[in-house]
Formats: sequence, C-alpha cells, structure tokens
Amino acid sequence: MSKKWITKGLMALGMLTQEVAMAQSSSSTQRPPQFVLLAFDGSYNNDVWQYSRDFTKLKKSHGVDSRFTYFINPVYFLTPDSKSNYQPPGSRLESRNGQTVAVKNRGSAIGWGDDNADVSTRIDHMNDAYLEGHEIGSHAVGHFDAGYAQCSMNKLTRKCDRDENNKIIWKWDLRWSEADWRSEFEQFYSILDNVFRFNGLRPTAKQSRGLLFRDEIKGFRAPVLGISDGLWPNLPKYGIQYDTSKTNYENYWPQRNDYGTWNFPLAEILEPGGARRWISMDYNFCVRDSARVLTEEPETMSLMKRDANGQQVKANKARDCLNMVSAKQKAKAKANMMNLYRAYFDRNYYGNRAPIHIGHHFSQWMGGAYFETFFEFANEVCGKPEVKCVTYAELMNFMNGKSSSEIEAYKKGNFAKLPRPKSVTLARHWDLDVDMTSDENVMKFALSGRDASRRGLTQLVTVNGTVVSEGLETKLSEVRRITPAGETADVRMAIFDFNGKEVATATYKVMNVGTKDEMVSEDNIEERWTQGHLPEAHQGEMDFTRGH
Repeated sequence: MSKKWITKGLMALGMLTQEVAMAQSSSSTQRPPQFVLLAFDGSYNNDVWQYSRDFTKLKKSHGVDSRFTYFINPVYFLTPDSKSNYQPPGSRLESRNGQTVAVKNRGSAIGWGDDNADVSTRIDHMNDAYLEGHEIGSHAVGHFDAGYAQCSMNKLTRKCDRDENNKIIWKWDLRWSEADWRSEFEQFYSILDNVFRFNGLRPTAKQSRGLLFRDEIKGFRAPVLGISDGLWPNLPKYGIQYDTSKTNYENYWPQRNDYGTWNFPLAEILEPGGARRWISMDYNFCVRDSARVLTEEPETMSLMKRDANGQQVKANKARDCLNMVSAKQKAKAKANMMNLYRAYFDRNYYGNRAPIHIGHHFSQWMGGAYFETFFEFANEVCGKPEVKCVTYAELMNFMNGKSSSEIEAYKKGNFAKLPRPKSVTLARHWDLDVDMTSDENVMKFALSGRDASRRGLTQLVTVNGTVVSEGLETKLSEVRRITPAGETADVRMAIFDFNGKEVATATYKVMNVGTKDEMVSEDNIEERWTQGHLPEAHQGEMDFTRGH
C-alpha cells in the first residue's frame, strides 16, 4: 500500500474521530455499546456444542471475543432408562376416537439423552462452555407448551366468543398455573442436582465438582415462547433474574416487570421493502418459509433421506417446519434471514443501540440454512467497533448499573450516534395489510394501507400449498375439493411486488371442511407468528424429536 493512501486513510480516520468526539460532547449521555445476544434453545446435539464452542475459540484467537447463551432442557440429562425421574405438569390436546380431548402431559416433547455416554459428554460440554465464558440458562425441562389456550369460535362473527364483560370464552385453556411452573422448576433443579445418581453414572475426574453452572442460572426462555401468568411469581423464587420469552419492537430497551425480572424480548424485525414482521428466532422463520417453499416446490414433502440405519425415510414429517429443501430454497431462506438480520442490526447500530436478540436452536431446519446464517451473522458483526457479542447475564449486569434516567435516554436515542455510511441504505417497510371476509361460498380478500395501491401488485391464493386462484377471492368449493372432509385447511394469500418478490402474506384456517360444522376463521394466524408463541410447534413429535 502506498504512503499516499496510508496518509489519506489516517486523515479520514482522524476526521471521523473528531466528528464523533464533537457529537458526543453535545450530549451528556454516553453512547452505549451495541449488545448482540446470540442464544440457543435446547442442548441435545453434542456435535453442535463442540462446533459452537470451537467457533468462539477461533474468533477469540483472531482478537474477537464473543460468547453465547445456551438455554438448556434437562430431559437430555435423562435416558430412556432414567426418564421416570421427570413427571411433567400440565396437559395437552390429543385426538382419541375422532374427538379432541385434553390429557395429562407425559414423557418429553423433545426426547431424551441417548445413553449414559451421551449424557456424560453433554455434561462435559456444558461445563467447558461455562468455563469458557458462555452462559447456561433454563429452557424448562420437557419443552411442553405452557401457554396453550384456544377460544370458542363464534359461527356468525367468525371470531372468538366473548362474555358480557368482553372477556374471551375459552374452549380449551391449558395454560400452566403457578403450581405447574413450580413443579417444572423444582424438577429442573432436581435433575441437575441428581444427574449422576439418576443415571447410575460415576463422575469422571473432570466431573468431580458436578455441574459447575448449577448456581449461575439467571435466565429463562419458555418452550415455544408459551407463557402464562403463573410463570412470573416463580422466576424470582428460583433465582431467575431475566426472561427472554416475549417479543417487542426492534428498538426496545429492556425494562423490569412487576416482579423485578428483566424483560429481554426477541425482536419483531420490520421487513425492508415488504410489509411483514419476522421474529428473530429460527423456528418462526421456518414456519413462514415452509409455507412459501411448499407453494413454490410442493414436491418437497416427497424428499427422502437415509436414517441412522441406512433406510430411506421421508425427510420432512411435518409441513409446519421443513428439515430438507432444495439447494435453491435453502439459498433463498439464507439470503432472506441474513438480509433481515442485517437490517435489524443496522437500524439499531446507527439508531438507539437497543440490544440485538437472536434466538436459534441446534436444529438443521431448512437444510441448515438458519444454522449457517447464525454463525455467518456472528462472524460479520461481532468484530465491529463498539459491538459486544456477550451473554444475557452480561447485558443484565450492564442494565443493573444504569440509572433510570440513563435508560430513558437510551430509549429515546438521546446520545451522539455514529454517522450512518451512505452505503448503509434500507428500503422502507411497507404499510400494507391483508383482510378477509367470507360467506358460505367464497373467501374475499382486501388490501389496505398506503402501499395497497402500488402498481404491479399481484396475488396468489393457495390451499395447503396448492394454487387455487390468482385474485382477491377464492371459492370454498376449491377448498373442499383439495381438503379431505372433516379436516382443517390453511388458506394462504400471498402478495407480490412488480419484481415478483413476496412482500405480504396472510393465512386463514377453514375448520371441519365439507361438514355441517365447517367454519372459516377470519383471524390471520400469521399475526400470532409475530407474537412469538407457536402452539402448533412440534406437534406429532412427542418423545423422539432431536435437535433442541
């Protein structure tokens, strides 16, 4: 590099430093770091434990200090031989003799550890991760949904029934009580304290001090983000000082709830050049991406793979979140997630510096697209100036050290911000909503918002992935033609811009198709996807799911 270019670079750096210093002097509040919280839910796959730990060690060898938070499920400290040491609280819905009934939870929603050797390896990984500066938090025990409730649907309004006080009438209310949560936390710590005894496992010399992180568990994230009122009074009783089970705006600065627990929510990422909001968690991405993939490539449900025994089996058991997709669809999912994560980061980094929350699993959903994006995003941002890729406990310590006036200044962005480079430009988030009304013959869709009149917009309606129309309405006879009688259909409206990019979607359920009890719900279920809680997650995967 020539001396001339070095001189120019130093001059530019000096000017930038002076500009930043002058900007800072105009505000009494110092600019906060950009916290980036990178977390995993679950703890089964020992190869991922190794990979994630190796990733941060490699980054550290290059001068970039980054740490993860792992929210663990102690069912992976139990094996099929010791699983009786966990008796889950709560209930779930099952279909029996053609009827839906509530039954007591049993077993585990995500399986068990394989055997004692598998459990021992997992213990070593967790202890080593803790010693390396990572954080271990709680993801409850058996990964059951503690927030499930289904309203009684009014056939005339096609919305939830309400009583005279305008309160929702529940058809099913399986939300956990305070006692249910207490049982889950008691068993969480019981398994940690008795992991060797429960399994008849002799500790190695390395394990002689037990689980080193046992008394350092400060955080919690609810499985499928399913929460209930009974959760909050329990958290302080078990030393939990922060919760990450909710969602909020991208630029939200943390606050404490009435029980003194810090709220560290996942983000509702605004889609640049589109109208949707995406929760900053891989499973929520997977649900929306899977609906798109099955429309574009319906043959995806027929993909095959070899299991551990070398037998050909279906790669995708459920439509809600696909495991295997084509290379084209994997690339598409990766590009979309990375673009959204970059937009989230840039808006905050050059804005009010609200913490960035990224929540993933050990899973290889969408052919590993999200797993790969997690590490590529970390690799891209963790070395940037003023960025701290740290644990949630470190963020909490930072927040504990700030006054209410400082936090208020952060919320308002009342500090000198970094100048946004001209190269960092983001398309505007669209103002476009989809509404639907129906009668006994047809479902009619309507667009509203200032972007509803944009030129070149096109529509596509699918039923369970099958295209049925290309306009703003679809006949229910088409829904009945495609869907077996008595089952539920997902009717999805997708809006595309003039370049063919999907910019808005809405999904509605038609229940009891083709029967006298057929009913169209006018609630867009995608609105729930942006609230985080997905009660449909992992249905039909009891006792054998892996990857969490």
